[in-house]
Formats: sequence, C-alpha cells, structure tokens
Amino acid sequence: MDLAGEIDAEDGDGTPPATSEHAVEACEPNLMESFAGCEDQVDVPTAEANVSKGAILEPQNGLEFESKEAAYSFYREYARSVGFGITIVSSRRSKRSGNFIDVKVACSRFGSKRESNTTVNPRSCTKTGCKARMHMKRMQDEKWIIHSFVKEHNHEICPDDFYYDIRGRNKQPDAVACEKKGLQLVLDEKDVELMLKFFMCMKDENPDSFYTMDFDNEKCVRSVFWVDARGRHNYSHFGDVVFFDTFFVRNKYKIPYIPIIGVNHHFQYMLLGCALIGESTTSAFVWLMRSWLKAMGGKAPKVVLTDQDKVLNEAVADVFSNSRHCFCLWHVLSKFPENSGCIMDQNENFMKKFNKCIYRSWTHEQFEERWCRMVDKYELKEHEWFLSLYNDREKWAPVYMWHVFLAGISTTERSESVASFFDKFMHNAATFSEFIGQLKSFSLELYEMEAKADFETQNNQPLLRSASAFEKKMSMIFTDIVFKKFQAEILGMVSCHLQKESEDEDSVVFRVDDFEERQNFLVVWSKREFDICFVWCF
Repeated sequence: MDLAGEIDAEDGDGTPPATSEHAVEACEPNLMESFAGCEDQVDVPTAEANVSKGAILEPQNGLEFESKEAAYSFYREYARSVGFGITIVSSRRSKRSGNFIDVKVACSRFGSKRESNTTVNPRSCTKTGCKARMHMKRMQDEKWIIHSFVKEHNHEICPDDFYYDIRGRNKQPDAVACEKKGLQLVLDEKDVELMLKFFMCMKDENPDSFYTMDFDNEKCVRSVFWVDARGRHNYSHFGDVVFFDTFFVRNKYKIPYIPIIGVNHHFQYMLLGCALIGESTTSAFVWLMRSWLKAMGGKAPKVVLTDQDKVLNEAVADVFSNSRHCFCLWHVLSKFPENSGCIMDQNENFMKKFNKCIYRSWTHEQFEERWCRMVDKYELKEHEWFLSLYNDREKWAPVYMWHVFLAGISTTERSESVASFFDKFMHNAATFSEFIGQLKSFSLELYEMEAKADFETQNNQPLLRSASAFEKKMSMIFTDIVFKKFQAEILGMVSCHLQKESEDEDSVVFRVDDFEERQNFLVVWSKREFDICFVWCF
C-alpha cells in the first residue's frame, strides 16, 4: 500500500458528480470482492490498542492513495488500532467509465437496528446510529483522496466489533501484541503526525511535489520517500548522475536518512529526493528506487552511484538495469581499515602499492597485472573482500571509468565527500523534529547557494589566462566554477609537449610528455569516434 502524493493523469472523469445523471450509487458485491484481499494477516486488537502506540496513522482530509483498496485498507487498520468494526455504507460508479468514483466506509454500529448486508463478515451487533466514518473519492488522475473523516463515536469502543467483522463468529478474539519494528523504532505518533503535516505543506506549496509511504503486512510504516517540486525540476536538467547515499543508515544514525544526490551546472550538490527506511534489505531499496524513478517520470539516470554493498547491488540491477552502476570510491577506500587492517600494519608499503595500482594504471591490462602481483605478494588470493573488489573493479577503479561522467561525486577524501556536505545539519542522535527543522533550513541554503552562483555567472566576466581561442569561447558557455576547472586544463597544456608518432585513416597516435607530472604517454585519437584513449604510460 502506498500513501502517494504523486498523480499520474490518465482519463478525465474528475471529482465524482453529485447527480445520478453521471454516477450510479450502490453498494455492490463486486466492490466487496475488490476489498477481499485487504483482509489478510490482520492482528486482533486489544482493549489497550491505540493509534499512538505505533506508526498507524489517523485519517486526515486530503491524504491520497494509489487505489480504493489502499484507502480502505488504511481505514481498516486505523479501525483495528482503535478497536471498532467497519462496513461499507455506499459506493458510486461513473456512468461514463463504469469505474468506482466514491466510497463511504463507516463504523459497523452505524444506522438503525436492522443489520446491514454490506458489513464485512456480518454479525449481529447493536446499531447506535454512529456517525464515525471515512468518505473517499476518486480524483481526476485515478488516485483516491480522503474527502471527509468523522472521528467521534456515539458508543463505547468494543474491540470485539473489529474482530468479528473481519474474522467472523467462528473465531475467538485472541490478543496479539504488535512488536515495534522498522520505522516504528524511531518514529512515534507525534513524529508521524509531523511528517504528514510536512508532506501536506509541501504539496500545498507546490502540487508537483511527491511523497509515498510503504507499509508492511501489519500496515505499519516501513519506508518513506519524498521529493519537492524543485528536486523534480532539477533532475529534468541534471539527471546524468544520481547518488543514493546510505552513509547515515550504515553508520546507525538515529534517523535512517537517505539523501538522493545530484550535481547542478555550478558543481553544487542538489537534493533529488529524501527517504527514511526501516530496514536495509533488497526489497526496501527496490521499493525506494522504484518510487524515486516514478517521481522522476520513469527517466533513469545514466549513472547510479551507491556504496559497495550486496543489497544495493541487487536493487540497482533490478530497477536501473540500463544505467551504469558505480561505487563511491571514498566508501571503498574507507573500508580498508576494517577489512585489511592487519595487512596494512604488517606491510608498510602495502598502501603505496595499492594506490599505484588504482591511480597510476592507465590501461585495463596494466591494472590487472599490478593487482595480480599485489595479491600474490601479500597472499590475498583467499581474502574475500579483496576478491569482491576485483570482481567489482569496473564499478570503482578509475581506469575503468575514463568515459564515465561522475560529476565529482565519487571523491576520495572524507572532507570532500557527500556525507560531509550534510554534516552541518545531521548529527547522530537528532530527533525527528530536529531533523525536519534542519532539513528545511538546509534545503533553503541549497537554493540560496544556487541563486548566488546564477547571479555571479550572469554578472561576472571570467578572467582569461591564456591567448587560447578555445578558452575564450568556453568562458562564454560554462558557469564560473566549471570554467575554472576547464581553465586549469588549458593552463596544464603549457607543461605538455605533443609529438605525432603515427597516423592512419582511423586514428592518430601521439606521444605526450607531461613535464609537470613527469610522465610520458602514448595517446590515440580516434577520428571516427571523436574519442581519446591512453595506450601506455612510460
């Protein structure tokens, strides 16, 4: 079940009309059949059951759902947590499409003493004319919304009502305690209320914002994902590289926060979504990535960056099968102490050899030759983690990613990592209320940084540092920060001597002597592919 804030427009029946010319009102058997699958795996409420003791949400006007079944299931679980039975009072179909457009679900003690034939597993119960109910309507985009909600009952709550309505007479109520798990361990009832208010304010500010919630079989909140309208807009322009950062989950912060990161044209980080997950499982990450992809209109990024992790590997392969999956290099290197600390302690030259292998290898063959020598020298053939690094080498080793644009996200220094970017507002023991407050401030700061960079790019003329026509042309195209990075490469040309070695109809081979780096290279220019690659370094 999803509580989704995103709308997918399909047909235009619109808000349910009030006249019978356009809608047929009934309480049909096939409507009950459509709800039949919602009855699985239901715990029996006890007299102590209360919505505030878990992450069971109280209905609120305006909450949106994927389907009528999801909305019904939501109200049923609310009824379970409070301890009253439910029944479908009425429903309406559109005459034009024949689809349901309006459903009213009420306390099973609604109406007069005559027993309703629409109660789920009906039984004899005292009717009190109770007005407690939830009215849900189908929106123009096929999603369902809580149109109105009446909380108050005119009778004492009897937990057996719910039990008999769901299970029937032939089973006896047997209290089952709901053990807290997932997000229930970190979010209490007040946190959930705050989260819903945050989502609804976000939607009020801009309807293009998106949020969705994942529930387990007991209808407790398992995972949450949201992205504001600006994040969705930014992704449409800067959707090449996306990083699902699990730093805060991996390091067991109180709030299991996962920022989804991109980079804009000013080389600044952008928030392309946020998530809270209650468990680090493949299914949880598949749900998150699918929810994010849905929010972005189904457009997958060219590159997906994650930490090195089996669960993330499986999730990315499932959801982003056509994207290039890479690991954050900083995370790979940060795992050295825990996975190879003894090797580093016993061999002081080990890291020197390792760094030479990954940073000074210019071809695949050179990398693999050096890796094999290192593995043999330090007896690492049976080392499970080193074996996994080698098997995944195309996802993290620089030599395999010359042609992969990473937008500077995969850095090797902790001070430059994405996680450090969030350190200013995230701390290990932050409460949910503190987290939301800081996230709002942080998001505003990101927007102000981008606005400032836009202003500077539009109003400042970059200083040229060479006579290169290429440099002048790019100064009119690139933003300030990107131009400065390009300019550094232009200036680096001064220290390089270029000499043609050979040429044929497909390619040209050059020898490049880099006096600054004290390295000599053979470089091939492919005429057909307009591409450059290293052949050898000597």
